[in-house]
Amino acid sequence: MKRIWDSFNFSDVMEKSAFDYLTELSEPLFEKTSGLLKMEVEAVDSYFEDEPPKLVALYMLYVVATKLGNYRKKIRNVVEYSDNGRFPADIMNHLGNEKLTNMEAINFESTLETNLSKPIVKNSIESLFKQSKEAGK
Repeated sequence: MKRIWDSFNFSDVMEKSAFDYLTELSEPLFEKTSGLLKMEVEAVDSYFEDEPPKLVALYMLYVVATKLGNYRKKIRNVVEYSDNGRFPADIMNHLGNEKLTNMEAINFESTLETNLSKPIVKNSIESLFKQSKEAGK
């Protein structure tokens, strides 16, 4: 019985997940906006009602305006499919209704940067920042 664990891979080297990439966005935004905005990632285990159902990890990325009662604006959803591992993942841009499927890890970070720079997303974040500054006066 003790040998069962010999077949498991317990190495501490893990590839980054979509969750890791998303959470790395929070601190730079918090610093750049002097604490007025931050990013939060809400993680949920879920499934899609395909046949057969697909188990997924769903990550919802929010920009949080700390001076506006922690108002949260959803920016995007990211889906990791349990049967695939960490990647490929799908990105659904909540602002603009854009869906990118089968994103590999090698392109994920640059795709996030590109999507955050789109005018509809950028304007929304900048607007929250301005409202937060006004509320802090």
